[in-house]
Amino acid sequence: MSTTSEQPRPRLPLNTFGIAFGTAGIAGTWTAAGIELGAPPAIGEVLWAAAAVAWVVTIVRYLHRPGGVRAIAADLRHPVLGPFAALVPAVGSLLAAHLAIRFPVTGAVGVWTMLVVTTAFGAWFVTTLLTLPRDPAALHGGYLLPTVAASLLSSQALATIGHPELAIGYFAAGVLFWLLIGAVLVARFATGPAVPAGLLPTLAILSAPPAVAGNAWWTMTGGSASIVHTALAGTMVAFLLPHVFLLRRYVTSGFAIGFWAMTFTTAASATYGIRLLSLAHLGTTGTVLSWVVVGVATLVVASIATRSLGLLRRSEQEGPRRSSAGYRRTALIGVVIASVAVAFGAGAGSPLFVVYQAAWGFPDWQLTSAFTVYAVTLLGTLLIAGRLSDHVGRRPVLVAALVLMLVAGALFLVADGIGWVIAARAVQGVATGAATSTFTAAIIELSSERHRRTMTVLTSAAPVGGLALGAFGGGVAAQFAPDPTAAVFLTLGVVLLVGIAAVLAADETADRHAGALASLRPVLAVPTRARAWFIVLAPLTVAGWMFSGLFLGLGPRLDDGVFALGSGAASATVIAVQPAAAAVAGMLFARIADRRGTAIGAGLLFVGAVGGGVAVLTADLPLLVGAALVGGAGQGAAFGSSLRILGPLADNATRGGLFAAVYLIAYAAYGVPVLVAGFFTTGLGLVTVGASYAALVAVVAAVAAVGLGTRARRERTVVPAV
Repeated sequence: MSTTSEQPRPRLPLNTFGIAFGTAGIAGTWTAAGIELGAPPAIGEVLWAAAAVAWVVTIVRYLHRPGGVRAIAADLRHPVLGPFAALVPAVGSLLAAHLAIRFPVTGAVGVWTMLVVTTAFGAWFVTTLLTLPRDPAALHGGYLLPTVAASLLSSQALATIGHPELAIGYFAAGVLFWLLIGAVLVARFATGPAVPAGLLPTLAILSAPPAVAGNAWWTMTGGSASIVHTALAGTMVAFLLPHVFLLRRYVTSGFAIGFWAMTFTTAASATYGIRLLSLAHLGTTGTVLSWVVVGVATLVVASIATRSLGLLRRSEQEGPRRSSAGYRRTALIGVVIASVAVAFGAGAGSPLFVVYQAAWGFPDWQLTSAFTVYAVTLLGTLLIAGRLSDHVGRRPVLVAALVLMLVAGALFLVADGIGWVIAARAVQGVATGAATSTFTAAIIELSSERHRRTMTVLTSAAPVGGLALGAFGGGVAAQFAPDPTAAVFLTLGVVLLVGIAAVLAADETADRHAGALASLRPVLAVPTRARAWFIVLAPLTVAGWMFSGLFLGLGPRLDDGVFALGSGAASATVIAVQPAAAAVAGMLFARIADRRGTAIGAGLLFVGAVGGGVAVLTADLPLLVGAALVGGAGQGAAFGSSLRILGPLADNATRGGLFAAVYLIAYAAYGVPVLVAGFFTTGLGLVTVGASYAALVAVVAAVAAVGLGTRARRERTVVPAV
């Protein structure tokens, strides 16, 4: 684990919230593009999710910095950075208003909460503006944020949740403050000293009010044409044109996080621009111009985001953070939850596939393909990118994987055929392949020496525990929710956002070093010290994960076709028994010697596989549940003990590659046999295929037991050198 530095970093400046503000702005642009231009809605949703993550993470990071309440109060009174505090409720209002489109009650609560904060801070800010002396040179475009931007964005949010009268009141207040404070700022720039280089990007904020007011008016009036749009459009162009002559200064000045002040103006102007073009009815010309506007805005925001990543990288290289024990513990818990959420997404698909099959009428082989494409893409990612986090760090890989899980959820939400589901499962596979071994390595490395063994147990239980929760949750949703897909993947999306925040809040545990591109060459990277044990434990891993595949892959069809379970919740419960037993046993067996745990696990897997095969042949549901409990316990005992044996045989620089190799074998055993079985069900029947599959698991478990016994006898006969 990385060592801690002696000096803590200073508190985040308040203008850092511009990252979330600009991201929300470009999310709004793509949402408008989806409505006016037919752009894929998923792009906007992903950007809204990114804005939410940036907002939460920045709040957490800001509050975690030293100084407490006194430091926060000093920040609010700061003549330069203080006004940027208005971005906190501004972003919250944008997010809540967007959430209200799908969840009216939840979104409305968020809008009202942010309205109270916005109004209180705005009133306090105006009071200080009127009563406290300040240097005119400190005035900048950000002074429009607590009054003008806050009021106009509040009016837009209020109109979204159905309060047009109050929205008009806030709109009027915003216009009033725009005229008053805007005039003061123009006088300052015209007669005062030159704008410092660090405040140059805030000039863009001066150009935002026409577009922000236009978008608010659009929401309040339902997008109808009016003279107000004509007036605001002309004003927007007049305020934007001076920036053409400022481009050279923007490009040549040194980049800083303050450049995010330009992004919301860019995005809001683009949003209003494509709406105005839709009112102009210019046909193809209008469509082309609209896409140019969206492209330019996206390029500007993406460029600033890319430069910001460079700043973050240099900041990380200056030294790791010093975090309190409580903060590290909270971040670690969040990372564990995120690892469970990734597996939850995979498990939730199993009961939903049957719902999709009933709705869309596709054959069994396509159902098993939807299951197996997940495993295939996961395997490919593990093989190619399994060692990447050893070179670029754990956090970048985990954040990218969790974002991909959000994308997969969006694909499920828009799916109207099996093709969309297969595509979503493929994205899930890539995300899980990148995340699984990296989560295992990160959680172990984030743990203290005292708790490392316990956390190793949790890393072995998290994948199967998440699968169990996903299978059960998906089945319950399929049975009782009016829209099971939305119930599952919107809930999962919220947890993933929390997970991203936790990953970003956690310390980086793997130092960056050269060789990232070379690490993408497909190879099983098993350290020399671990190879002997890796070979012995491989059959045990195969048997355990094949047994999971029997329930999570073939289980939905067996429950329906062999055991005649008509209830989605009942089927989900049966499916979830096996991974749940594995998760519980993995934790219970932590107190048993690792080598003994592998031997017991192999025996339980053999018994469970035999019982499962007999249950399928006789259509005996109680026997199937008993077999799931016994075999699941065997998998948990075997896999957890295996990871505890292998983990200490690698260091931080090689642990990611080792666990990638372990999970490569695990998920190959989890997915490939199910795909093969799916192709044979039509010709041989579910009973024959299910029983044969269980018999194969029993054979592999027996092979694993023999291998473990041979290793134990060999170690007993070795005579130590004298």
